Amino acid sequence: MNLSLTDRPLKIILLYHIQSLREQLIAAGMNEGLDHEKTLHLSRRLDEFIYLYQSYENHQ
Repeated sequence: MNLSLTDRPLKIILLYHIQSLREQLIAAGMNEGLDHEKTLHLSRRLDEFIYLYQSYENHQ
């Protein structure tokens, strides 16, 4: 895979958000419970960013 300089920042931004959301999701799950609205919201957001990242990778 050959990324141009303009593509690289998008990949880094997506990976940063994925990691951040993972950490927030784990904390929310431990503190609020797995069925709490905050935990579910973070889980949906994480899914969205993973989907965006996978779509980005498939188009490279």
